[in-house]
Order: sequence, then structure tokens, then C-alpha cells
Amino acid sequence: MDSTGAADAVSHQLPADRPLEAHALTRSTSAAVVRDSVNSLTSDEHLLVPHQGHGIDGTVNGLVAGAISLVFVSYGTGVTIVSPPSGRRALLVIPRGPMLVESCGNQWVANTPFALSSHHQTKMVPDPLRGALVGGVDADVLENYLAATAGRVLVKPISLASDVPLQLSNPNMVSQTWLEACRQLDQGLPGESVTWLENILLATMSAGLAPFLEPAFAPLPGNKGAPAYVELACNYLEQNLGANIRIDDVASAVGISTRQLHNAFQAHVGQSPAHVLRDMRLARARRILEGQAGPAAATVAEAAFDAGFSHLGRFAAYYSEKYKESPSATLQRLRGRPLAATAFR
Repeated sequence: MDSTGAADAVSHQLPADRPLEAHALTRSTSAAVVRDSVNSLTSDEHLLVPHQGHGIDGTVNGLVAGAISLVFVSYGTGVTIVSPPSGRRALLVIPRGPMLVESCGNQWVANTPFALSSHHQTKMVPDPLRGALVGGVDADVLENYLAATAGRVLVKPISLASDVPLQLSNPNMVSQTWLEACRQLDQGLPGESVTWLENILLATMSAGLAPFLEPAFAPLPGNKGAPAYVELACNYLEQNLGANIRIDDVASAVGISTRQLHNAFQAHVGQSPAHVLRDMRLARARRILEGQAGPAAATVAEAAFDAGFSHLGRFAAYYSEKYKESPSATLQRLRGRPLAATAFR
């Protein structure tokens, strides 16, 4: 990315207001200190490379509100940021000034929000003074939110991988909402309002990412040639997760052959019906372990059986493979949190 000259031409204007000023984390001339301060909130492990001959004057403000991390950073000089693939983390970048971006063979000047790729590294050269606001949330939190609010069936994990830039829909709405959230936090948002704020941020994130989240949902009838029975089959699966159902039962319920159902799922969902069923059951088990569904204070075994798993060992193996932690680790991690949603760090 040949962009150091443009980025080093620092504006003579005073910097714009800096979000989250009431939650200052770091002010440092050390690139390593600034980098680590940002990484501590974003879980991004990005690299920070100051441009040759320029000393850094970094400012980092930030906090965690509910499940969402918010961090503002400016560098005072030209730098290049190299962020690795975000994996199972959804990370939004809201530039406060023009930002040069390169990802997956695409280069553009970003003036509006975009997401980091889950599969490819992203290089960024932010405005030296105005910097950027970065928001992050674990992908499973976003999946649980979508499952509860979208009115559609999630059939596979969300993935922010695209051959085109991950530029958000409704960019002005996303920018204005997230910056207003920062203003509210700076003014001293009451602890009981954190859940309300978290839901607003998840809603706007979901709306902005909507085109890239679509592949995680079951196809709508008539959408991209998907037959209506694919959506019907997905609804049948979701409504019978706890039952001992066979794929033959699903095919019969929607009036087609098992072979036809399997072929349609592979063509329009990209997974077999059995794989979709397993992912749905795992997602339900995780929601139960997180206390968002099912019996209160459920054990691992209760979560597994409620979600339709009859073999606890296989459930644990599937769960660990998908979520990169054991069911008991999820339970221990979440049950150790305070019940009130006031997670400010």
C-alpha cells in the first residue's frame, strides 16, 4: 500500500472531538504501548508501524459495555495498521477522517464504516489526528442476537469473508448511532442502561452488516432460486431441536424425498441437513449455557439434552470444535460474571 505520503500530510486543523474522552486508557509516544492498549479491547493482535522519520503521539480511549468493546485511537502521525483475519470476532471500524484501506485485493479510501475480514488481513492508514473508532463483539454474541431478533433461521456460523470491501449498509446510521453511544457513555450512562445500549449497537451492527450476514440464514422462499421447502425444512428443524428427528422425517414433513432435500440444502445452504441441524442444536445449547434460553442455571448435561444431543461426549467434542472452548469452560466463564450488565473496564 503506497500511501505514506497522503497519510503523513497531517491537517493543520485541530483534531475533531475524540470519542470516549471520559474513558481515557493511554497517551503515549510508544507504538508498542498504544498497540497493546488497543489490542486489550479489540482482541485483534494488530501490528502498528509508524512511518519512517515520524514519532508517534498516540491517544487511546475505550471501555467494554456489555459484550461490546469500544475503543477510539489516534496516532498523531502517519502509521500503517496491519490487522490479521478477525476470525470469530466481528470488528467494525468507523473512520473519523479519510482512511486508506487494503483488504482481499481491494484498495479504497474509507470515509464510512467498514468491517474487518474474518479470513484476510486488512491494512489501514488512518487520518493521523482524527483517528478511528473501533467496535468489536464475539461472533457468537451477534449470532445469538440475530437468532433472537431476525425472525429467520440461522443455519451456519456468520462469516465476514467477501471478495468486495466489507463496507456497511446504512453507513450514516451506524456512524451516528455508535458515536452517540460514545457521547452517552462519556456523560455517565447509568449501569442499568448498558443492556439497552448493547442492544442498540448490536441492532445497528446487524443492519450495517446485513448483506454479508445473509449467507448464514436459510434462504427465503424464491430467493436466489431456493425452493420454498428449504425454508420450511429449516423452520421444522428449529421447532424440533429437542426431538429425536431424522432427516427422513424432515423431508416427509415438507413433502419431498430425502435425496431431494439433501441436494437442495447443499445447493442453497452449502451444508447438509444433518450439519444444519447440528449447528442449530449447538447454538441452542450455547444460549442455554449463557443463560439466554432454557432452564435457569442449567448444567452442561441439561443444556445438551435440551438442545437434542443424546450423547454427552459427542456434544462436547462438537461444541469445542465450533466454539474453541469446552461447554464447561463456557459455563464457568459466564457464571463467574456479575449478574448485572455493568461490565465497564
